[in-house]
Amino acid sequence: MPTKPHKEYHELVELLISRGMLINDKSYAEKKLSQVGYYRLSGFWHISRKPNQDGGLSEIFLENVQFEEVYKLYIFDKKLRLLLLDIIERLEVNIRNIMAHELGRENPLAYEDYSLINQKFLKFQWKSNYAYANWLETTANKIKRSKDDSIEWHRKNEKEIPFWVITETWDFGALSKFYSLLNGQQQRKIAKKFNVDENTLKNWLNEINIVRNLSAHHSRIWNRKFSDIAIPKLDDPRLSKFKKMQQYFSNLSLDDKAKERIFGRVAILWFLVSQTSTNYRWLDKFEDLLNDFPHLPNAKVELMGFNREMLEKIK
Repeated sequence: MPTKPHKEYHELVELLISRGMLINDKSYAEKKLSQVGYYRLSGFWHISRKPNQDGGLSEIFLENVQFEEVYKLYIFDKKLRLLLLDIIERLEVNIRNIMAHELGRENPLAYEDYSLINQKFLKFQWKSNYAYANWLETTANKIKRSKDDSIEWHRKNEKEIPFWVITETWDFGALSKFYSLLNGQQQRKIAKKFNVDENTLKNWLNEINIVRNLSAHHSRIWNRKFSDIAIPKLDDPRLSKFKKMQQYFSNLSLDDKAKERIFGRVAILWFLVSQTSTNYRWLDKFEDLLNDFPHLPNAKVELMGFNREMLEKIK
């Protein structure tokens, strides 16, 4: 098929109007299209198009689709991403500090200590491909590029860089990866601080890293469908010692939609953060944001994977 022809902003506005979108201020619409882009905004009006007979969506909009509300949904998603980055940052700093303290006690150069690593990641396998060696190489490159004062001081004085300094160069992906490489004993030591078992925490960190990357790279979040988040089986006798986790998720009763949408991620983030924080008002900000959800046909806050009853239970 030939490439679509290029259109100027005023032409794009007229195209939207011809398809049934209500635009009260054309100059405002042109301005926002020039700032954000037609293609990016299309992800927010996509849901408000009329269905075809084959079950797909046509190019024609449903009734009362207003450009201003489409843009409000875009801003809603932006604010949601910023909120998610805020709580993820809090969790990331907390876990990094716990790992630095607990593993640093074992060895100030814990990141080079093979005894702390699951042995299967020290052997060549087609799946892992020396996973620990690859992680070390990536970390070494980050240290080499780092301009952090503490890194520079150790480098200038030709001193070994301790683990608690190394962790300051990590992003969430590096943190999640290193945790997954640790042996079970070390994973349990860290997971215990959050009243969760080590396998669940490993899964959660991977899923949180996906949310973090999507949010940091400005991808639409509010109605995105993820893979199912792992919620521990509450009747598993092996998890009986994690009473707080069992009580929390038993009370919340996440359904299948919640597990595959952003609310499932919000639930685990709030659980993890609340194990070490008592005065964090993040949920209040989240609820305030939900109260400003725009009025756009077919765009419902429930597509985030929850209802108001769930929100009350999570508090």
